[in-house]
Amino acid sequence: MEKNPTTTSPTAHQDVKSIAPAPDMPVSALMANHSITSHPNNIPGTPGITVDTTEKDPVDLTKSVVIAGINDQCLTDGDADAEKNAESATPAPLTFPDGGFGWLVVFGAFMIQFCCWGFNFSWGVYQEYYVENEIFSGSTLSQISWCGGLGASSVFLTSPFQTSMVARFGLRQVIASGVIISGSGMILASFAETGFMFGLGAGMALFNSVAVPVQWFDKKRGLASGITVAGSGIGGATLAPLNRYLISNVGYKWALRAMGITAITVVFSVLYCIRTRIPPTTRRRPLFDFAMFKNNGFTILYFTGMLMTFGYLTPIFLLPKFVVDMGLDPTQGATLVAIFSGVNAAARIVLGYVADVYGPLNVLIVSTAFCGLSCYIFWMNTHGLAMAVVFVVIYGINAGGFVSLFPVVASKVIGVEALTASVGLLFSGNFFGNLLGTPLASAIISASGGSYTWAIVFAGTAPLIGSALLLIIRFKDEKRIFAKI
Repeated sequence: MEKNPTTTSPTAHQDVKSIAPAPDMPVSALMANHSITSHPNNIPGTPGITVDTTEKDPVDLTKSVVIAGINDQCLTDGDADAEKNAESATPAPLTFPDGGFGWLVVFGAFMIQFCCWGFNFSWGVYQEYYVENEIFSGSTLSQISWCGGLGASSVFLTSPFQTSMVARFGLRQVIASGVIISGSGMILASFAETGFMFGLGAGMALFNSVAVPVQWFDKKRGLASGITVAGSGIGGATLAPLNRYLISNVGYKWALRAMGITAITVVFSVLYCIRTRIPPTTRRRPLFDFAMFKNNGFTILYFTGMLMTFGYLTPIFLLPKFVVDMGLDPTQGATLVAIFSGVNAAARIVLGYVADVYGPLNVLIVSTAFCGLSCYIFWMNTHGLAMAVVFVVIYGINAGGFVSLFPVVASKVIGVEALTASVGLLFSGNFFGNLLGTPLASAIISASGGSYTWAIVFAGTAPLIGSALLLIIRFKDEKRIFAKI
């Protein structure tokens, strides 16, 4: 650090001593009717006093000072001013191990995604069962779709509060509380028809688990993020057929209870792996820090996520009913969801690696656009099982890019530290898309006499608009088409 001596008198010749006081020593000394604190900027210009703020080893200025004279007294500042100065000091740059314990962090986050989002992907299996067996007498497809929409959207309802909760209670505590709430929500849903409690708890676990791996990786960040969020795809591939089996053999109520107990058990077993590398701050943060919207990149990402989620879950939730309406067996609908989830999981890892080579923003733009195009080209022309499989494979590959690369792009656009502090706010926009997307598509189907055509147009248009918004960020500072961004 560059020397910054402040000399008030050239005649000062006292010995200079480096004093490292205990934290609980007096906070001020009285001299010449002045209250003197340890921070250099607070020491009045009394003749004969030289203050050298040079960091030699380095030294924390809130705990030690270099003072000439003043009767060798220790001047320690443990009050609010020192805390404020410590918070405002520039932190050391964050380093990235790109491996080591970071892979355990990725594993822990993967399992959280597996349990929480994996179950969410299985909702279509329950929706088809509820409608076909008239579990809720008199309820239409559109009405039951609101249950899934509420469950998926309420995941994002707590997102603006995430930063404050983690700062106050700690990362692991928030994740543990979240999985208890979400698991209990699944169990209680077997007694009362609700998806709200599951989503509230899942959101507390999901967003914090996504933000941690990017703190451990730089060169391999895309791959690490891809593996993390692949947990939801693999969870869907595993849990969709498992839920279908449980529903057929023990009933939907015990299927829900089994899912809740499993989620709580698994997540608690991997909490040790979740470690953050950004030190906690004692600085009070506003509950809603809307200052992030002054960052144009953040704002564009916010609305991109919102638009994408209007269409993202719609095919997944509607496919089981779509298959039955084509005259196929309900188990084939569950199989399609499993295929989608498995392909989606693999694509998240592969696209994460591709993003490290060609740039995460480039890959995200292309994959988001192809999500929309696949709805128009393949889903629109599906009249049998073979084309349905083609659609879920193409859509699953490209949908994996949105989930795996969105956090990576955000870390590049607004920075890792800013992402950690604002990840909840960034994802809060997804609440609207997840809440309204599938119910709106279901309402369109009902209004169209059972035709899926305009619902497919709705599901395909949303990601296309989101991809167009990403182009604004892409070409803002870099005009070259093939530049790695």
